[in-house]
Amino acid sequence: MTVVGSNDSVRQAWRLFDRMAGDYDQVMPIFHEFGKAIVAAVDPPAGCRFLDLGAGRGALTSAALHRGCAVTAVDAAPEMARRLVHDHPGAAVCVMDAGAMGFKSGEFDLVMASFVIHLLDDPGAGVTEAFRVLRPGGRCVLTGGSARHHDEAPVVWSSPLTDRVDMLFLEFAPLLPPGGGIGRPIDAAGLLEAAGFVDLREDHATVEITVPHTQALWRWSMTSGYRGFVEALPGAHRAEFEQRMLGMSIGDGLLRRRTCLWSGRRPA
Repeated sequence: MTVVGSNDSVRQAWRLFDRMAGDYDQVMPIFHEFGKAIVAAVDPPAGCRFLDLGAGRGALTSAALHRGCAVTAVDAAPEMARRLVHDHPGAAVCVMDAGAMGFKSGEFDLVMASFVIHLLDDPGAGVTEAFRVLRPGGRCVLTGGSARHHDEAPVVWSSPLTDRVDMLFLEFAPLLPPGGGIGRPIDAAGLLEAAGFVDLREDHATVEITVPHTQALWRWSMTSGYRGFVEALPGAHRAEFEQRMLGMSIGDGLLRRRTCLWSGRRPA
């Protein structure tokens, strides 16, 4: 495992992920399922020099290794990286700041960042670094929305439980202190274009998980990035949020999530 930079420079968000690395994506493996769906949508060839940026517990890394890619996994949280080394010995693992990576220019064919760019102190710097470390003609893929989003045909991607969970977070979001929560809104297409990428493309990935009961839903929230949202709520509202989630109707238990995948090519 390669370490670049001092742990003192690790942003508070990464300290959160470091604290919950042991449980991250272990209660309900939504990100693991997303990793398979996202890599399948991008379809990298065997031998592809693949950089998993903000790798977490290795959702993308696992899927890319399964396809025969040469994977380098980067995370700023040392405990996440330690577990990556243990769980995915076929990957080269590095502890690095996504905005200042220690790789040579043009070292990778494909850079992918799943549910991470919005957490960076400077999302633009992370995408600019992705541009630098890609070879000419290489592609960068980000999860995230954009004002340019469009669906040629409507797709039913939500579910009653998904809607109830989303509405609960939306209801409590105004109670967060300034800067609190789980990252910031980004325009993925705009970030790619600003960094110099061309041939921008939008794809999608959808996953389904069956939630057995609301206790599992709460445990999942507290072992994922949503924990940053919950911990940022003032104490009384935090307790109310927990009670509301635990008292939520589980219905059929189907939690369906969808993400946009924006990609761009570094010009040759």
